[in-house]
Parts: sequence; structure tokens; C-alpha cells
Amino acid sequence: MTVGTVTAAAEMLHTSQPAVSRSIQQLESALGLRLFDRTKGRFVPTAYAIALFEEVKKTFLGVEHIARVASNLKTFQSGNISIVCSPVFSQGFIADVASRFLERHPSVSLSIDTQLASTIAEGLIAQRFDIGIVAYPLSLPALEWSTFAEPNEVFILPPYHPLANREIINPEDLRESRFVSLGGNDVYRQRLDRVFEDAGVHRRLIIETPTSASVCSLVLKGAGVGLVNPFTALEFAPRGLVMRRFARNLPFTTTLLRAKHRPSSPLVDLFVRQLAATRDEYLAAAEAAVLN
Repeated sequence: MTVGTVTAAAEMLHTSQPAVSRSIQQLESALGLRLFDRTKGRFVPTAYAIALFEEVKKTFLGVEHIARVASNLKTFQSGNISIVCSPVFSQGFIADVASRFLERHPSVSLSIDTQLASTIAEGLIAQRFDIGIVAYPLSLPALEWSTFAEPNEVFILPPYHPLANREIINPEDLRESRFVSLGGNDVYRQRLDRVFEDAGVHRRLIIETPTSASVCSLVLKGAGVGLVNPFTALEFAPRGLVMRRFARNLPFTTTLLRAKHRPSSPLVDLFVRQLAATRDEYLAAAEAAVLN
């Protein structure tokens, strides 16, 4: 079909012309179809042969495709990874992780979703995701978990604020200060409230907002001061947001989650390594920023 004659086919297959002729006869007998007309010693393909050849080509292309996919999987050149994370990571951090990972593995596809911690856990248990990162301590029997990062939260100020020249900010420095905070139901907000209550310091809660990113944005525009996680604060530092160390240790504890019974994947393991490497870069940059 590709070389035109039985003789050429025999040469290509490293066999004899009679062997090729016998194979054709056996195939015609098995299929009950006349595949070739014998004309003046030549084998001329019939319409049946042409149609069958097209189907055979599709099959071989499919087999070759499977072989390529398998090869790519072995060398981490293809595959899909599904990630779900708390909103705090969905801004710059996870975008940096994804872009760096895809530079090394351009044929891999990523699916990134943002959800609350409770639905993240449900999705992992249902095996809808490979990896989850939540902005709180979380452990469940059905999930493999480890502390992803536990840096202290940082104090943030607008540029040229009177406290911007301080290396460390104490609760007493903030008496009657205008404060931008997370909502009252947030566990990090509740912990911060206790710090000021214990210190006997009253701060003016000007704005409550649900996300750390909006706290940073409002502080940057001069609405007040605040305390947020360093991942989010670092994203606003290039725009002028000032980061300083807070005198009380308030860990921002985050958790990396994976489903226990989801099949392990070397590709997912590589992505987790990229998560860790980018995390370390972020935390080092945040440490430098609070000292700047």
C-alpha cells in the first residue's frame, strides 16, 4: 500500500515475495474480502483495501500516541496537576510557583482552584485535587498533611507613616491608631484582638475586610495600619507598602494537604518541591523586607 509492489514490500519487510503473497491471501481469507486485484502480475488494491488501510493507519497512530504519552510521563514532560488553595495563596504566590514549574515542564497542564479550608478538605478527600494548601493548621485522618510554612505575621504601614522608621512595632505604639483588620470571625483577627486586650491597648478599628490582600491595599492607600501574613504583604511591597516586625510572635501556620488514597505521582512530587522552593524564596524576601 505504501511502496506500490509486492517485491518492494518484501524488501521492506526483509522477507520473500512469495511470503508476502501468502500473507495477503491468508488475510483475504480471514476477512472474507478481496483486498487486491491481480492484474498482469501486479497487486492492485481494491476499495476494501484502501478503506481498511486507513483504519489500520489510525490504529498505528493511536499506538504511537500512547507510546509518546507514556514516554512523556516517564520523563515528566506531560500530565495534569490539580491544585486547590486558600485565597491568600491565589494571588502572586501560586502564580509564581506555576510559572516556574511550567518553565521546566512546558507540556504539563495545571488546574488551580481557590476555596475555603473546609471545601478544600472535602475536595481532596473526594480526590478532585492532587494538592491543597490551607491558611490554617488542619489535620484530618483521610488526608496526608504537613506544615507548609509558619512565619510570623508582619506589621504593615503606608509609606511615610511615623512608625515606618521603627525596626520593631510594639502594641503600645499603636494606642488609638487607625487599624484595618480582617473580619471578626477570622481566627488570626481574634488572636490579634487578644494581644491588644492583654496589653491594655485600644486601637481604632476603622475598616474590617475579608482578605489580607484588601487589608494591604487599604493600608497602602493610607486608610490605617494592619497586621497580615508575609506572603500577601510581600506582593504589595514593590508598590510602597512598608513591612515591619511585630513585637509579638503571631505565627501564620499553613498546611500542605494530599489525599491518602490518591495514587502517588512523581510529577506531583516535583510540583511540591517547586512549592517548597518558592516558599523559601518568599520567606527570605519577606525577612529582608522587614529589615529594610
